[in-house]
Amino acid sequence: MGWGLVQEDGAEIWDSKPVFTTDKVRLRDKLKLIFYPKKFFLYRWVKQHILALTNRYARVEGGELYRPKILDVGCGTGASVIDFKKMFGRAVEVIGVDPVRLQIELAQKKMKEHGVWAEFKHFDGEHLPVYADSIDVVYTSDVLGHVRSVASWLSEINRVLKSGGTLAMFAESSLGRHAYIRLYLLRRGLNVDPHAKFHISLYSKDRLKELLETAGFEVQIMCSTVLAKFFVHPDELYPAFQRQTDFLFFRLLNAALYHLKKVTHPVSTALCEFYSFLEMIAIGRAIESQGYVILARKL
Repeated sequence: MGWGLVQEDGAEIWDSKPVFTTDKVRLRDKLKLIFYPKKFFLYRWVKQHILALTNRYARVEGGELYRPKILDVGCGTGASVIDFKKMFGRAVEVIGVDPVRLQIELAQKKMKEHGVWAEFKHFDGEHLPVYADSIDVVYTSDVLGHVRSVASWLSEINRVLKSGGTLAMFAESSLGRHAYIRLYLLRRGLNVDPHAKFHISLYSKDRLKELLETAGFEVQIMCSTVLAKFFVHPDELYPAFQRQTDFLFFRLLNAALYHLKKVTHPVSTALCEFYSFLEMIAIGRAIESQGYVILARKL
């Protein structure tokens, strides 16, 4: 169905594919993550915490293996839930929740197609349908910017996490000081955010950190993505430029980059994502662009 497809009822559907498609995650499958920069960081942090837990509680009373729980908040059509099941198998319990019922139905169907089992639940966008202090890891990506009451939403995530539990999150943000071209355009009336209609809660890096700390989290890493979006993702900016006649230089440059990327896909797409991966490793913690991968722990 595609990314960000708007349905007749006004809902935005996010239908992405799992990164891992084989029964067992092999080295070559893991290497694919360098072409999914956000997931590279987020999946790595999830795995680190899960491994730490299983090592700490190798066995519980009765000889049963400890099964950590991962909750995917805003799971969409289940791509990341399926990835986690491929990564950990039956050793981990994975639950996906989403406020769009169609996405839950598609996730349940996709789960069967990929030969895994996980639990999917609909929720109202405010109250997570799980017990307090019952989740070891919360994973959530591209969700916070769509939430009306971010403070309450973060507090609800904190409620369901166990003490010391991990929050691995990608959060959209307002344009930071290093998003030079997009800031230039925005100050002159052109918002190139392709999901501006749905982004109702965008904050600065400092404000994001403050909100997380107020909700009871210790922020350990905030890494920005992507500084060179104008050049790396011209396809995301292209619709905004096509709707107006100003900014001739930027419009022509964007159109040229857009068509170049289109005709050289998938090689160009892979190279752009690999550049984003390198950028995040090299300078991601120092820059303020738009959007952050965040590692935080519940105090």
